[in-house]
Amino acid sequence: MQPRTILDNPVPTQNVIAELQELSGNDVSAKETAIVSGLYDPGAEINDLAKSAYGMFLSQNALYFNLYPSVARMEQDLVGAALTLLRGDGSSCGNITSGGTESIMLAVKSARDTARQTRPEVTKPRIVLPITAHPAFHKAAHYLGIETVVTKVDPTGFRADLSDFEAALDDQTILAVGSAPNYSHGTVDPISEMSELARSKGILFHVDGCVGGLYLSYMRRLGLRDKPFDFSLPGVTSISVDLHKYGYAPKNASLVLYRNRALRQAAWFINSSTTEYAVINPTVQSSRTSGPIAAAWAVMRHLGHTGYEAMVERCQATTTKVLKEVGQVRDVDVLADPEMCIFTLASDTLNIFEIDDAMRQLGWMLTPQFACGGGPENVHVSVHDGVLDRMTRFAPDLERSAAQLKQNGSAVDEVKIRQTLASLAGQPIEQMLGTLMPMAGLTGPNLPEQLAPMNTILNHLPAEMRDAALGLYLSATR
Repeated sequence: MQPRTILDNPVPTQNVIAELQELSGNDVSAKETAIVSGLYDPGAEINDLAKSAYGMFLSQNALYFNLYPSVARMEQDLVGAALTLLRGDGSSCGNITSGGTESIMLAVKSARDTARQTRPEVTKPRIVLPITAHPAFHKAAHYLGIETVVTKVDPTGFRADLSDFEAALDDQTILAVGSAPNYSHGTVDPISEMSELARSKGILFHVDGCVGGLYLSYMRRLGLRDKPFDFSLPGVTSISVDLHKYGYAPKNASLVLYRNRALRQAAWFINSSTTEYAVINPTVQSSRTSGPIAAAWAVMRHLGHTGYEAMVERCQATTTKVLKEVGQVRDVDVLADPEMCIFTLASDTLNIFEIDDAMRQLGWMLTPQFACGGGPENVHVSVHDGVLDRMTRFAPDLERSAAQLKQNGSAVDEVKIRQTLASLAGQPIEQMLGTLMPMAGLTGPNLPEQLAPMNTILNHLPAEMRDAALGLYLSATR
């Protein structure tokens, strides 16, 4: 008997809409929950503008720039605006992509193919990057057949360790990477020094400005920060910057920017050697809706410099106030010294994942992060324009969550978790999961209401084993 699918019976339009509303009933609502990670909300007016622009260009295929010159013009405008902010020159150029991962993928491909053309000594291409660099670089290396060399960071500021970074640069390094800022802790690598080290060795240098490229540029314009991280530094050869983060455009919209056209050309894929039409791809994707391009263009056109400056001023003022208030919360610490409106929280005395659960019950959505790079497990917070009116209660809710946990005691038995993991040592990961899943509260395909047991178990696993466990679980349940 054939399984039933959504194709079995046609459904009237109004019924489909009703079904979609029902399906989304359990989704997290930005109106009811302060989502301070992964969402960048500019408010109803700008969201409505973006939706209208997106819908207007939903059907236009950005692959066919010859058919839709309006789309090509909007892309040029977006690239030009970003290059102005990031201090490119007349040789600089770029393309719009579907997100930071694709932007990074293209920058890595550009470095690989440039090395193939100009550096015959490179036989085993490598990327050098701090442990705080985004996983997208590892993904790009995985897809493109490149080795990653991970370097240390300062365990208090989580910025790249320059000595370790410099020592890792060798004759097989095709690209070095710095973050402005790293997403995990909100601190900016010493981009000036790192890019100059790379330049002195003839190595390309990419700045991951996905989360901070626009924001930090406006901080500079406002006089709030003056450390360069962009094309004003001669060693910087490419930059990724997301428009769907602090550009407040809807997903999926990012930019990859290059110092010159030769680097951009190395990222492209062009093929006219089949019976098909000539394929000319400046991005990984071929066919793609023009909706995100139009939406990003509309948002940037509407806000302008003054709009973005006002948003950055508001976010920075609020973040500074919140950080001061959080500093008074007992048993919770802010890691490092964040340089923009993102930061992380940790605790020496309490299970931070249980605090995350408690905050979720109070209407906050944070992101747990595992211990890594010499730093402890923590939770990430991104302040954005859409939650500023609710940030007055962030520190009081955090204080309440920590105090209740301290009074009631932890419900997560870490001693038992460590003992269980020790007893399972050497067993295949499939067998380990059979024991660990019930301990984590995973009894089916849906996540449990309390995520702290699961996150605590994952935090105690070595990274490779954790990745394997997550892959097996998700493959079996999705």
